[in-house]
Formats: sequence, structure tokens, C-alpha cells
Amino acid sequence: MKKIVLFISALLILGSTAGQDIKTVSSGLAKAKEEAPPDTAKHHWKFGGFGSLTLNQAAYSNWAAGGTNSVGATGMLNLKLRYSKNKHSWSNLLDAAYGFQLLGPTERSKYNKTDDKIEFTTAYSYELHRNKKWYLTVLVNFRSQFTNGYNYPNDSVPISKFMAPGYVVAGIGITYRPANFFTLYLSPSSGRFTFVLDDTLSKQGAFGVEKGKKVRGEFGPYLRADLNKDLAKTINISSSLELFTNYLKDFGNIDVNWNVLLTLKVNKWLATIINCQVIYDDNVLIQTNPPEPATGPRTQFKETLGVGMSYKFH
Repeated sequence: MKKIVLFISALLILGSTAGQDIKTVSSGLAKAKEEAPPDTAKHHWKFGGFGSLTLNQAAYSNWAAGGTNSVGATGMLNLKLRYSKNKHSWSNLLDAAYGFQLLGPTERSKYNKTDDKIEFTTAYSYELHRNKKWYLTVLVNFRSQFTNGYNYPNDSVPISKFMAPGYVVAGIGITYRPANFFTLYLSPSSGRFTFVLDDTLSKQGAFGVEKGKKVRGEFGPYLRADLNKDLAKTINISSSLELFTNYLKDFGNIDVNWNVLLTLKVNKWLATIINCQVIYDDNVLIQTNPPEPATGPRTQFKETLGVGMSYKFH
């Protein structure tokens, strides 16, 4: 009997000791897990943006006041992808849009392009100050269009094409980022290249490129300011301003490209979108009275407004 009691007592003591060891090990693992630095790998990449599709249509039948049947659509895509780790960051922005309208009866409707742009910006930045506001940045910006452009109602002779013009700006400078919604980039020495890769337009000397040549190179200071902020829960403003002047010729004549996009959300899927763009390029001559020859540079303005489907990416 004593042996049985001793054996049971030994088992209880061993079980209690083992239980204490397991509890100690479990507590230690929990504490180590709490004290370990969090896995932030998934937070290095940030993706966002929005896409929209607006439709418009009008139909007339025996309408005494007159009118023209029409159907049209405009699609917009604005995507942002940013990688950030330690002192390094890499930002990418894609801004694209295309719109069209068909005017007149179906059997002889006229196709008109209402919007057309593609712009891509990529920038690598290295943190210069621990406040995470100042960065040394290498930036490249590309801008062109998808399809031919015409001076309507003449839709037989294109006045622009993909890469005619095409613009590339590349340089190294300083980025100031005081808040997540605002970025200011300034480069004292950037290269700006205008491409006209179409033979016909090149021979005409379109978009400031010398007649017969397909590339125009410029060198000078370049400034870019980007703003993307929610003014209210359902209102967002996105703005991009670019300024450039050429050291080599007519220094002080500033080329401007300013784009503003205002989005007013109705709900998750519906929104009113207002887009305005102002361009001034000292090298681009504008025809004010076609078919008379172009007389000089002019301020270019474009505005689009639409109500349609919209989705915000997170």
C-alpha cells in the first residue's frame, strides 16, 4: 500500500512540475510575441486610386424644336502605388482617360473624341531628414494620348497621334512632403523631350519640333506640385501642377500643365466628376482661325463634367 501511495505522490509531483514548466514556457512565448517588433512587410506597399465610367445619350423623333441623336461615354482611371521602407520610397502614378461621342442618326453618325490622355509618373526618393519631409528624388514623367486627334468637323486629317506629341521629363531634385496629401518636387536641372514620331506631323514642324525632326530637347528647372485631399467625406480634390522653363532658349517663358479633378460621391458607386486642364506651351502654335496658319502660342483649356459609375480603390 505504501508503494502505491508513494507512486501516486510521485506522479502528482511530476505532473505539477511539468504543468508549471508548460505554463512558464507558454507565458514566455506570449511575452516574447508581445515584445517582438510587428511584421510590417505588408505595409511597405500602398495602393489606391479610383476609376469611373460616365455615359450620356439623347434621342429625338419628330421633335419640332429639332435636335441630334447622340450617345457617348468617358472612362477615367487614376491609380497610385507606393513602396516605402526605411529611408527609401518609390512612387508610381497612372492617370488615363478616354471619351467619345457619336452624333447623328445611327446609319451616318459622326464619331467625335471628347477626352484622351495617358500620363505616367515614377519617382524614387531617399530620405534626407528624420522628420520624413525632405527627400532626394529622381523623377520621370511621361505624357501622351491613345488615338488620333482631329480638328472637327474635319475628321480626315489627324492633327495629333500617339507619341505625336509625346512628352518625357526626367531629372533629379528635392521633394518636400509636409503631409500625406501634398508633395512638392523641384529640380534645378531636368531634361524635357518632345516627341513627334509621325512623319507627316514631323514635316510640318508640329508641337515645337523642327521641321523634319522627331525630337526636341530642352534643359531647365522643373517644378511639380501634387495635391490629393478629401475636402469632406464625399468630396475629393486631386490637382497636379507642372512648371518648366528652358535654360537654352527663351529662359523665363514658363510652360504650364495644370490638371484639377473634383469628385463628388453620391454613394459607393455613383459620383459627379469635374475635370479641368490648363496647358500653356510656348513652343506649340495654335490655329485660331482654321484653315489659316497658326499664329502663336495660346492658353489651352479643357473641361469635362459627367455623372456616372465610380469606384475607389484601397
